[in-house]
Amino acid sequence: MAQAVGAAAFQPSIDSSTHSKEAVLLDVRSDIYSLGATLYHLLSGKRPEQDALMVEPLGAESCSPAVAAIINKAMMPEPGLRYQSAEEMLEAFLQLPVQDVRMLRHKKREKIAATAIAALFLAGAGSAFLGLRQMKQTQTALTLAEYSVDALAQGNVAGAVELALQGISLKKSILDAPVAAQVQNALTEALGVYDLAAGFKNLDTVKLPSAPFKLAISPDGACFAAVYAYETAVYDMQSGSQIAVFPVQESALSDAVFADETHLIYAGSEGVSCYDVSSGETIWIGGAATTITVSGDGTAVACVNRTEDSVTIYRSSDGAVLAERSFEGRTMTAAYNDIFADAGSDIFALNEDGTLLAVSFSDGEFLIYDLYNPEGDMLVYESSDYVQFAGGFCGSSFAFVANKSGKSLFGIIDTENAVYLGGYESGDNFYIQTDEDGIYLANGSLLVCFDVGTLTETELAYTGDLSITNFSVANGYVLVATDDDGFSFYDSGANRMSQENGTENSDFVLLAEGYAVLGNRSETSVRLMQMEDHGEELLLSYDARYSHDEARISADRQTAMLFDYEGFCIYDMDGGLVASDELPDADEIYDQQFRRDGVDSWLEVTWYDGTVRCYDAADGSLLSETAGEVPDTDLYEEFYTKRYRITSPLHGTPEIYGLESGRLVATLESDDYLTYVTQVGDYIITEYVSADGERYGLLLDEAFETFARLPELCDIIDGEMLIFDDQSGNLRQSRLYSLQELVTLGEAYLIEP
Repeated sequence: MAQAVGAAAFQPSIDSSTHSKEAVLLDVRSDIYSLGATLYHLLSGKRPEQDALMVEPLGAESCSPAVAAIINKAMMPEPGLRYQSAEEMLEAFLQLPVQDVRMLRHKKREKIAATAIAALFLAGAGSAFLGLRQMKQTQTALTLAEYSVDALAQGNVAGAVELALQGISLKKSILDAPVAAQVQNALTEALGVYDLAAGFKNLDTVKLPSAPFKLAISPDGACFAAVYAYETAVYDMQSGSQIAVFPVQESALSDAVFADETHLIYAGSEGVSCYDVSSGETIWIGGAATTITVSGDGTAVACVNRTEDSVTIYRSSDGAVLAERSFEGRTMTAAYNDIFADAGSDIFALNEDGTLLAVSFSDGEFLIYDLYNPEGDMLVYESSDYVQFAGGFCGSSFAFVANKSGKSLFGIIDTENAVYLGGYESGDNFYIQTDEDGIYLANGSLLVCFDVGTLTETELAYTGDLSITNFSVANGYVLVATDDDGFSFYDSGANRMSQENGTENSDFVLLAEGYAVLGNRSETSVRLMQMEDHGEELLLSYDARYSHDEARISADRQTAMLFDYEGFCIYDMDGGLVASDELPDADEIYDQQFRRDGVDSWLEVTWYDGTVRCYDAADGSLLSETAGEVPDTDLYEEFYTKRYRITSPLHGTPEIYGLESGRLVATLESDDYLTYVTQVGDYIITEYVSADGERYGLLLDEAFETFARLPELCDIIDGEMLIFDDQSGNLRQSRLYSLQELVTLGEAYLIEP
């Protein structure tokens, strides 16, 4: 019988056996199982068992635990434990980013990364801000350092110190840049703490209301006077402060002259006036006058008003008229408009007691008047084509110079006997100064002093290739201005003490009792300088006539040895000469080294043939003589510090190599020859000798930035004491100054009265 076809035919069979099964109804959960099985296969690579009870759940080896959980739930044997709808299973998948542990970790990492990136960004921005801030601070400090150097070059010590201090901050935070080496160096130079050579040092600058017509200094150097348009002002030398100011004649011819330490004679607007600096009072006023001169003893004052043809002589103490003389129509030289210009080309000078007056006139005529005996007048030149005269009295002698284009004349007159003693001519201009001690004459690069009695010459200064344009002599010191706009000081032995460059020629150079004044007719600033001997830093004095290249102190600090290739001498600390000796075959000496070992010290001398001799620094005795290898003549040297090796060829740039890396890290000063390198704490001191024999040191940090220049440095003892040799008979000592000490010294300098 055929089976019936129809809906009734599709009926689940009923097993009549004893192991009966539960009937399975197909619905959406069967589809979810099928989807899970498909995903199972795709992820695990194997088909799931047909029997749901036999399916091995997916593990972490196939997929993430969260995905495995979804698939395992979709394939649960019990339909009621599966997802009940496709929407529910889809929602589970959509929730994976929220529930998946790895995704949570990933998000956490993203958050951490984002935070880190933000932090790095902020740090970068902060670093950039910090870098820009520090860069700006450094640039400001460098600019201030340059301004400080410029101020010092102009003699403005207070300004140089103040500018350098503005570039230094000791109260630093993490936001502030380190103190620039250049600004510390500028402060060190302004304070001059390592410039220990005796000499004239910058004291201050005084700013005048306008450029000066005339400058004068008191004999004791306590004060100076400046004449400008149209006043005379008196200033205290030490403080630079103004003491008094007076109106003067409206003429560039207006003079101001000190009769003695306290009395100033000036061309006042009401007439020639005498001002007492000590009392602050005007003592007397005379007739109108512009050109003034005072006798050597300060008792008489001669005055002429502009181009008038007569002179009046006053007693300086009370203004009483002592004499009057007519020039009989002769007039002194004056510019077409003397309100603004002073030719300054005439002689107008009294002798020591005020009885003789020397005057040159606009037509080249030159006379010496006997003020109280017209019969004694002397005519030196009736007329001439000389356009510039200068001169003065020295005892009974009168020395003068007369200059014109291409020719200059120097002469000396015996005024007692009215005799021309002689002189000579030159193609270079003469410059002259006289006083009771001598006649001083500059011509070209040479300045000499004439002895009045014998007329023998003594050299006072020699400027080499430079020509002298002005000078002043006082108390054994000499100040000369040269045609390169510079100026130099010399001691009584004609040794140059110092030399400085300027921007303008020094029209005025004045010396008196340890003070100097320099000025220019076109500049309003007047430079003040003071003699410093640094007595407190003096270690010992030696015979300045002994020529030497180097000086060293023994390890026990009992003796000092001065030496060069010619020989050596030894002094004790009281300046007593202990020993002196010449070295044999000086032309054959290769090198000299001063050695210290504990308490022993000696000079080691090496000759080109390899001979080495050692001389005791205590008494100069020969300690040893050995025959060594012939030295290499290239004079190549190496020096070592804690971290570096420094090479120094004779001709070439010193180079610095790291001890550990062996790499080149920097180069040193190459203009001069490097002689020594010494580690001093965290500093490095390099020592040099220039082509002209000048010795100096540089104080560097370990980045080789220069913190200080050490002029005339000759030795370093125990890594703490610096020794300086001025080559003029003195060894001085100084310790190293910290930045804090320099700042304290600078602040104290600015508040000193």
